[in-house]
Amino acid sequence: MSESDGAAETDGESDDDHTDTGDADEPFGVDDGDHMRIAVDFDDTLSEGEEDDFTAEPSEPDEEAVHWVNEQYRKGHTVIVWTARPWDSAAETVARLTEWGVHWHGLRMEKGHADVYVDDKGTTPSDQLLKDGYDGDGELDAEEVARDPADLKMNGEADDLNLDEE
Repeated sequence: MSESDGAAETDGESDDDHTDTGDADEPFGVDDGDHMRIAVDFDDTLSEGEEDDFTAEPSEPDEEAVHWVNEQYRKGHTVIVWTARPWDSAAETVARLTEWGVHWHGLRMEKGHADVYVDDKGTTPSDQLLKDGYDGDGELDAEEVARDPADLKMNGEADDLNLDEE
């Protein structure tokens, strides 16, 4: 795959963990109905702080975002780090993902710079984290989960949350 098409056949884990079951238009991920492709932005989503340009090294990881991404990876979802950073910063981006312990399947660069992205599937990192029960204390709290506990039981997630039977 060439750099000009915006996707790298690289991986945040070993080569054995690379999931590439898509077609030519979508090289990363599965489409089996049970798992999702999750595209996660790098700057100001996986990293904290606001760098003025893409050559600046991100200061720190957003620990809750990294934890959430790794949880999605473990659940079998395909995680694609998607950034507007140029290809010449790909090695630095991979180095930060590795240093921060982010698990991912694919990396897409040069998504195009904009001040605002409007997308029918867009969500803010804080909205997604709050939806999944993260409140900023680094722990997933059952009473903070915005979803119906019955949905969690159907998805097999309730056991991890220690929800009491009613």
